[in-house]
Amino acid sequence: WTEVANMLKNLRPGAQIAFTSDDGETLEGEILCSDDNKKFFMLQRPAKSGPHNTYDVFLYRHDNVKDMRVLKQGAVPSFPELDLEKINTRALRNEKIERERLKLFEGDVPKEVRELFEHLSKTLPDDSKYHVLWKKPDIHVMLHTVIRPPYSTESVHAENETPKA
Repeated sequence: WTEVANMLKNLRPGAQIAFTSDDGETLEGEILCSDDNKKFFMLQRPAKSGPHNTYDVFLYRHDNVKDMRVLKQGAVPSFPELDLEKINTRALRNEKIERERLKLFEGDVPKEVRELFEHLSKTLPDDSKYHVLWKKPDIHVMLHTVIRPPYSTESVHAENETPKA
């Protein structure tokens, strides 16, 4: 076990390894990362199904490895740079959408309104111009349409009488 433990400590991203798990399964793949403190490593293997050049990614605990050998020390893989501005913008948008959705769970909002709101939100494209908003007691859809109580087909009205509604 100490030989395997030493090998696991020296795992580097890009290395091709083969190992036997403690349940007897023999696996092979490329190391994406390894954490000696938490005692796990991440392995990628070509996907068994799906498009070509896709991979399945697995986490394995060090203590689940019975036997291991390094097949090839590869170069550290390069990953694309993260667009932090894009990630931040997406996070802010998602927070805004979730805040809108949470307004629906106030005590005086009928269940049918929540269901209609959720249905419209899931049906329409995920784009800011198609937002579904709750402005008590109305549901505003695509900035041009308002659904008023009692939330039936007859309750759908154009906002500002625009032809886009």
